[in-house]
Amino acid sequence: MLRQEIQMIAQYRWWLLAMQASVVVLPLISLLVWRGAISHGARPPVTREYLTTYLVLVSLVTMLTSSWTARFLAESIRLGRLNTWLVRPCSTHLAAAANNIGEKAAKLATLLPLVAALVVAFQGDFDPPAEPRRWLLFAWALAMGATMTFSLDIVVGSLAFWWQDISAVDRFRQLITLLLSGALVPLAVMPAAWGPFLAVQPFGYIVAFPIDTLLEPSAVTLRAGLAIQLGWTLLSLGAARIVWRRGLRRYQGAGA
Repeated sequence: MLRQEIQMIAQYRWWLLAMQASVVVLPLISLLVWRGAISHGARPPVTREYLTTYLVLVSLVTMLTSSWTARFLAESIRLGRLNTWLVRPCSTHLAAAANNIGEKAAKLATLLPLVAALVVAFQGDFDPPAEPRRWLLFAWALAMGATMTFSLDIVVGSLAFWWQDISAVDRFRQLITLLLSGALVPLAVMPAAWGPFLAVQPFGYIVAFPIDTLLEPSAVTLRAGLAIQLGWTLLSLGAARIVWRRGLRRYQGAGA
């Protein structure tokens, strides 16, 4: 299934290029605005190197931790297409997982050259760590963030067992994620009074925290962040399982 998904998405090469170019444009604009503000005397709570490295990497992290399962899952529930998976001896979410991983692999091949171009353009201020341990933590945090997003997508998509249309809920969840994950604005430059809330809310562990595993120098902060992220990931997996199993009891698709 994974091979089929990669082969299918590879047929849309120009679409992939256009989509990943649009993913890079937003953080690039933000980076240019911040650099311009700093050059005119602005003093953000983080360094110029931090902002540059963060905003160069944010498009890559956002793509790798993203998910688009909710609307397709809701459609399969609403139209009765879920039936074909309920009779198979495997998880009903296997197709969504294969699609998610396969499409990300294809997108990664397109996105990496664009990110590399940003690294070259801003290499004077691009300052990632050299320690392999930090990159291992980064990979772990990415996996946890992607798992959390996929689980939340299942929760939202499963609402179609009760509601005819879950698009408004999905859009609201995406907006909240955009604002609180650090994909739009680095959480480190948010108002200091928001600090305690931002440190415990789940969405920041999808985008901001994986990047901070590379940029945050404090081992104590990293350990606390990894523990909180693992807690939110397990909670989202549990919520997805509970909502899905309860929803199946109400399922009345044709032929179910």
